[in-house]
Amino acid sequence: MSIFLSDISSIRIKKSLEILKILIKNPKYLFRGWYSDVLEKAKKEDVIKRYGLPNGIPTIDLLDLVPKFKETVSPYSYLTETSPPMDIAFLKAMARKYKNCQYLEIGAWRGESLANVAEVAKDCVSVSLSDEELRQWGHPEKYIKLQRFYSKGLKNVLHINHNSLTFDYSQLNKKFDMIFVDGDHRYNSVKIDTQNVFKLLKDENSVIIWHDCGPDTEDIKWSVLAGILDGCPPEKRKNLYRVSNTMCAIYISKRVKNEILGFPQTPNKNFKIQIVASSLKKK
Repeated sequence: MSIFLSDISSIRIKKSLEILKILIKNPKYLFRGWYSDVLEKAKKEDVIKRYGLPNGIPTIDLLDLVPKFKETVSPYSYLTETSPPMDIAFLKAMARKYKNCQYLEIGAWRGESLANVAEVAKDCVSVSLSDEELRQWGHPEKYIKLQRFYSKGLKNVLHINHNSLTFDYSQLNKKFDMIFVDGDHRYNSVKIDTQNVFKLLKDENSVIIWHDCGPDTEDIKWSVLAGILDGCPPEKRKNLYRVSNTMCAIYISKRVKNEILGFPQTPNKNFKIQIVASSLKKK
């Protein structure tokens, strides 16, 4: 046993030294992690102080929004920076609720959520960074070539390659039933996107859905929540909610049953998951 414990200690020391070497060579990694933690703590304190929300915004149960929830998510890549299947299924289910749904999405990436919603919506508009803007942000060409991978060529999807923070939405001359905000998730960007999209709602039945309101389905990303709250018209804040079992927040004009939930949550539903994969490679 003593030999075994000694081996574990040696491994831990070795790993710690490896991490230390990396941080010495790349101190920016340490700064980024420290800065991110400090920012989240500051935004949490700010939200609690100004809005009185120590546990974040209240939660709506998924099945209260979509009582007969049953969706198929396809296409889906299961690759990095892709929204979880549950979140895309939620978007698709919400879009089904509108006859001839008019859908706006900010931040396309590979276009998985766009392609899924386009299957049930009449018209979809995507506002996402142009290739040149992505180059300016330092993204490699391989990354840039994957933009709109699943959504390009879809007849009911209009791709607008422009920074959502500076785009003139009046050019669209259009209002939307459903808007999905999934662009830059930093505080200021979320705030500006939120301010913009509230002006684009079609009527009292229209909804806004934000992604990454939490790093997972139960926790809170305070910088995103602060951006949503600060960008939301004051009279609308009472209609902001988290959506259970997702990483999404939603604005919905009607008052709905809700509750404040913390971690850990007790499961109140079961999901049935079937995964089928097929190759995209040419035979």
